[in-house]
Amino acid sequence: MASYIEDYALLSDMNTGALVSRSGSIDWFCAPRFDSRAVFAALLGEREHGRWLLAPLESVNPAPVEEIRTERSYRQNTFILQTVWFVGDSSVRVTEFMPLSGGTTIVRNVEGLTGEVTMYHELALRFDYGRTIPWVTRYGGVDTAGKADPSTDMLVGMAGPHALVFRGDSLPEGDPESKAETFTVSAGQSYTFTLSYFASNHNPPAPVDYLTALTYTQEQWGEWSDLYTPATVDEEPPAADDAGTTAQATVISAVRDVEQEYEKPSSLLDAGSNTAAPEVDLETYQELAQTAAQQIVVPTASGLRNEANQRYRAARLRSLLLLRALISRETGALVASVTTSLPEVIGGKRNYDFRFTWLRDVAMAMDVTLAHGHERETAQLRNWVLRALANNPRQIHAVYGLAGEKDDIERRLALPGYEGSQPVRSGNGSGDRFQGDALGQVLVTFAHLREQGVAEDHLSWPLQKALLNAATERIGHPDRSMWETFGEPAVYTHSQAMLWAAFDAGVSAVRDFGLDGDAAVWEHCRDTVAEDILTRGYSQELGCFVSTYGGSSVDASLLQLPQIGLLAWDDPRLLATVERIEQTIRHPSGMIYRYDNSDSHDGFEGQSNPHFVSSLWLAEQYIRSGREEDGRALLDTVLDKANDLGLMSPEYSFDEQRLTGNFPQALAHISLVRAVQALGL
Repeated sequence: MASYIEDYALLSDMNTGALVSRSGSIDWFCAPRFDSRAVFAALLGEREHGRWLLAPLESVNPAPVEEIRTERSYRQNTFILQTVWFVGDSSVRVTEFMPLSGGTTIVRNVEGLTGEVTMYHELALRFDYGRTIPWVTRYGGVDTAGKADPSTDMLVGMAGPHALVFRGDSLPEGDPESKAETFTVSAGQSYTFTLSYFASNHNPPAPVDYLTALTYTQEQWGEWSDLYTPATVDEEPPAADDAGTTAQATVISAVRDVEQEYEKPSSLLDAGSNTAAPEVDLETYQELAQTAAQQIVVPTASGLRNEANQRYRAARLRSLLLLRALISRETGALVASVTTSLPEVIGGKRNYDFRFTWLRDVAMAMDVTLAHGHERETAQLRNWVLRALANNPRQIHAVYGLAGEKDDIERRLALPGYEGSQPVRSGNGSGDRFQGDALGQVLVTFAHLREQGVAEDHLSWPLQKALLNAATERIGHPDRSMWETFGEPAVYTHSQAMLWAAFDAGVSAVRDFGLDGDAAVWEHCRDTVAEDILTRGYSQELGCFVSTYGGSSVDASLLQLPQIGLLAWDDPRLLATVERIEQTIRHPSGMIYRYDNSDSHDGFEGQSNPHFVSSLWLAEQYIRSGREEDGRALLDTVLDKANDLGLMSPEYSFDEQRLTGNFPQALAHISLVRAVQALGL
């Protein structure tokens, strides 16, 4: 059975990713691209669907003899994972990463820290989501003199066009379906293992030198993160404010409680000493205790605020690093997630393939990457958008493949599913559904790029003009909203608002930047859409905006109305809409759902779980409309529900205390960056 979603860590080489669980099993790995067929698919099935387990033997025993615990973290500003296993009094460190020096390789190193630890090593190679078991051959290595050299032996697994080569300081043995072994690591010893994908009509790639690859990969991640370094927090001495005075009084009160039971002060003042302390009378003890209490450093209100700000900055940096990890070096696309079919509700049917690129995600990502100095990645994303849209502007899709291809065929995979959640999908059939928000988001982002000094070229502005002209035919056109519901199409307020933003961007391009275009037509369209939104998308009876024209419900997409400039953040109509959102789709935790699904309009029965993206939009709304403390509180709630490495999926189940949905999700981290930006940090 797979681990909980939050127990996974991401490894990435910026072309694909692998998920390694806290228990030491790589249960998901697609090669050579994010959207390739999985080599390890135990995440959606069982061990026989492919995995690579490397962990202390005690941890896989049904009844471990020794106490086992783990501590894990990424090396600073990287996706190099380090896990320390403590087995009784012994310990080892496992370092895992995907080199950024080319190829598709996973590197795992086991280093003995204290005592001796016996490691269990199991390798179950698969292709095609566990369906194909490769033919595995062991090749003996030779040294430079042509003599047999076991240290250079390798396992090669091959099936059709695909091949994998496994190298290591110890090679597991076994049947064709899986290889397993145990080996003992003592303090100071080190074992390294590598697994590389290659096309079967090529020779296996050269061995990877562990230290060289580690150093280069760390430098590359560091070079990227150095473009954005969080501001340092000013250290402040403890102030004698109300919080400090109260806390200090509490300490003194506790000391007086001890005084009442005073018997042997020497044991209190000299705890742990092997020599007897001299007798201390009560008066002297009271004086010493009062002095100690006065010297205690108590967190002040300003100190707590600085600590919170540090936490927000760190979360923003990890989110920016995640975006880089999910941007394909090969194509420039931003994959929404590295997984498919992880359920939004455990055991439910809201299971989708997120190994695709949504125009909305790319457009929003460009805003945050450019704002943080990542011009190269912004250019990659921009160029990907232009290539993807370089076709009939009247056939714009919401979702594309990583190379900009349109693949609307959704397939069912013969896998058990995560905790039995069916169906398991490959492909995303929502790509052929028009979504007005996608078109609008792209044109809004290109407007932001112009404002930042990014010049239009021979392709970018002509393509935007074509999209604008096509958008004139979409005014009042029903769709299935940005949430891609399966109910009857409707005219969604948010979709129309994004068309308004598109036309507004077109008018600005002509009027403010001197580009050619029919500004008068676009201006008329913009004003027409605005009037429709303010009349048909606004309920006089409820006193707020509603999800659909003439409807009576609200959804989280309405929180984007001020983001695109249609309304001010503190517009009374918007504040009333926020209040309605709080009344109808807010969870007791403060997080919110995407929408109210009491009528099953999304095609599934039952409500999904509270949504990270929507909740972060609400946090941003709070902050920018003058409710900063509410925004901080909600931001804290969201960060508390991310996993220990700061990674988020789309949703969180408070009933089960678990992350749900595909993991990790790019849009959730884009939204987190925006919320922290709103604080001005």
